[in-house]
Amino acid sequence: MKHLPRARALSLAAVAALALAACSTSDPSEASGSGGSGSDEVETGNGVTDDQITVGVLTDLSGPFAAGAAVQVTEFKAYWDQVNADGGICDRDVVVDVQDHGYDPQKAVTLYRSMAPDVVALQQVLGGPTSAAVLPLAEQDDLYVGGVGWAGSALQYENNQLPGASNAIEAANAIDYMVDDLDVPEGAKVGVVYFTGDYGGDALAGAEHAAEERGLEIVAQEITPATTDLSAQASALAQADVAGVVLAAAPTQFASLAGVLASQGANVPIIGMNPTFNPSLLTTPAKDALLANAYSITSVAPYASDAEGVKAANDLYAKADPDGAIGWEVPLAYVQAELLKQSLDGACESGDLTPAGVVAALRDSSSVDTKGLLPDGLDYSEVGQSPTTTVYLSKVDANAPAGLAPVDELSGPSAESFSYGS
Repeated sequence: MKHLPRARALSLAAVAALALAACSTSDPSEASGSGGSGSDEVETGNGVTDDQITVGVLTDLSGPFAAGAAVQVTEFKAYWDQVNADGGICDRDVVVDVQDHGYDPQKAVTLYRSMAPDVVALQQVLGGPTSAAVLPLAEQDDLYVGGVGWAGSALQYENNQLPGASNAIEAANAIDYMVDDLDVPEGAKVGVVYFTGDYGGDALAGAEHAAEERGLEIVAQEITPATTDLSAQASALAQADVAGVVLAAAPTQFASLAGVLASQGANVPIIGMNPTFNPSLLTTPAKDALLANAYSITSVAPYASDAEGVKAANDLYAKADPDGAIGWEVPLAYVQAELLKQSLDGACESGDLTPAGVVAALRDSSSVDTKGLLPDGLDYSEVGQSPTTTVYLSKVDANAPAGLAPVDELSGPSAESFSYGS
């Protein structure tokens, strides 16, 4: 397995130039030369007026990911307030329209249809099933969509920007880590417990690829978000004598699975993916089981990372909500906003601040850096492939900020050999 160095400080030459142009109170055309575009020369469309840019957020404030979603909304608003205080984007203030889909794809579609005519981009559509429902519509509208649930199916859309590695890449890295660092032997069985739908299906595909590469056997257990008691699944895994488990679900399922496995004497590592861990789990009866055996793989750096970008994200959140819940969602929300800001800046510089112009700016990004919030050198120029094969591995730790202690950045051989095809 390739163990990469901790995220390096960002080389900011290009981004800084864009940010200076966007945040300047002087005419941007004066700083950008004859080829530049001042705000008076920029073509605009949906969601953009002479003094305002509206971006949309479709999130889950009442479903299985509500706790983390609320943290993200707080950070989103604080981020754009800061941008506006610094001069805005293209001499305009950014306004965020937040709507709650409750992890219901049908509701997400209804909200999208009402929102789309009035936004220049969707900063986030939280969740695999909901983003899968919205993305085809947004593609027809040539509307940027960021912050979806890392499902590989989203990569086929030119207008989509995944914030880091896809679910399949995460799961493949989890298998690689079990083999190379947790001594799971060749020939062993590994469980995969996963939500039905794009999120879980993509994770299963990555795990199956890695298992084939590493000589393991997958024991798959499909569940739904309504499955909150995983006793049956844990029993099946224990009876199969699995040497480890990959979980693609939500925090409730992480706590149940860890607790039941421990009660059955199955002392095996459990690696939860992106949204599976929340610090509140350490106040549940599953605490000891999680501390003993649970890990988290995320596409975004954990809250406890010492990367420059993460520190900036955490500081901003602390000022916005000093008593608010913390977690990996803080840097996630910050970097989602940062990615969109870079595309908005690029659209302004090109003189095309329309929805299509924002998408074009996104696809002109082949080496995006974010000060360690995401792995360096994200490549968004190739539609259909994960922008990176690198993920962040953390151990559940009661003494670490937000309950996750950073362990390493990983880009394992199975993750690097995985492809979504052409």
